[in-house]
Amino acid sequence: MDQSKDIFGLNSKCSIDFHEVLRFPNEKRVVARRRWAILAKALKSPTESQPSSPTDEFSVRRISSFMLLKTQELTSLPLVSRDNQKHDQIKKYTWYKYSICINGSEYFINVGHRNRTFSAEDLMGFNNTGNICIWPSEETLSYFVCSNLEIFKEKNVIELGGGMSCLAGLFAAKYGHAKSVLVTDGNKVSIDNVQVTLKCNTFLSEVGCSILQWSSCEPVDQYDVVLCADCLFFDDARTDLINCIWCCLASDGTAYVMAPQRGSTLDMFIKQSEEKGFTCKKKLSYNDVVWEKRLALLDNCDFDDNIHYPILIEVTKK
Repeated sequence: MDQSKDIFGLNSKCSIDFHEVLRFPNEKRVVARRRWAILAKALKSPTESQPSSPTDEFSVRRISSFMLLKTQELTSLPLVSRDNQKHDQIKKYTWYKYSICINGSEYFINVGHRNRTFSAEDLMGFNNTGNICIWPSEETLSYFVCSNLEIFKEKNVIELGGGMSCLAGLFAAKYGHAKSVLVTDGNKVSIDNVQVTLKCNTFLSEVGCSILQWSSCEPVDQYDVVLCADCLFFDDARTDLINCIWCCLASDGTAYVMAPQRGSTLDMFIKQSEEKGFTCKKKLSYNDVVWEKRLALLDNCDFDDNIHYPILIEVTKK
C-alpha cells in the first residue's frame, strides 16, 4: 500500500497535520471540470438511457464507485399501475434495480431513468449533477442507511438534495419502518423523476417528495433524521444548506451529512455549522465494509482520498 496516498495518515508512523494536508487550492476547479464533463456527456447523448451509475464502465470521475451498489436493467415495468395515464408515463422511463447486499440480505429500489432529453436549461443553475449519476457519497450514505435501519424506526425523516433518485431516503422509507419520509431536491427534473419512481416501489412508511430550495426553507423543527449526500460542493449554497438543516431538524434529532473532504469545503461546513449552534462529529470510519473498500483503493493510482472518500458528519443541535 502506498501510504503517501492515505491523507488521513492513519496507516503512517509519522505525524501528519490533518488540516494542512487537505488544503489544495486548485481542487475545486479540478472537480468542477470533471462534473461539467459528465453533464456534457449527457447533453451529447440525448437518446442514451443507460445511467451513469456506480457500475458504469465510462466515467470521467475515474473512481466512480465503492462497488456497494449494483444496478440491473429491468426487462419489464415494475409495479405498473392499472391507471392508463400512469402506465404511459412509466413507459417513458428505462427502469433499473438498484440493490445493496448486507450480510446476505438484499435491499433494493426500482429507479426510473428518463430517456435522455436533458437540455442546457435543465442542467444549469442549481446543482443539477444529481440528475446525471449516482455519486459515491450517495452510494455510501445509502449503504450506511441499510446498515443502520434501527436509526429510522418510528422517526420522521427528510432527505435534502437527493437528486434524481433520492436513494438514501427511499431506502429508509422502504426498509427503516420510519413514521414518514420526505425526499427533496431543488430541481424540478429530479423531483419529477422521483415521483415516477415512487409509483414503482412499495414502502413501509408514508413517503412523499417535493421541491425544496434551501434558501426558502421555513422552520418546521419536525424531522428526527435529516439525510444529505454530497451537497457541500458549492460555497455560495453552504449557508443556505446549514440554515435549512437548522429549520428542519428537531431539537433532539440528528442530521447525517455525507461528503468528501474536497479541499476545505467539508471543514468550512463544520465551522459554519458550529457557528450556527450545531455540534458536529466527523467520522472517517463509519462502516467496516466501506472502510475496507477505501483501504483497498489506496493502491489505485486514480484514487484520491480528498475527492473520492466520503466522510460522515453527524450534526446535532446543542
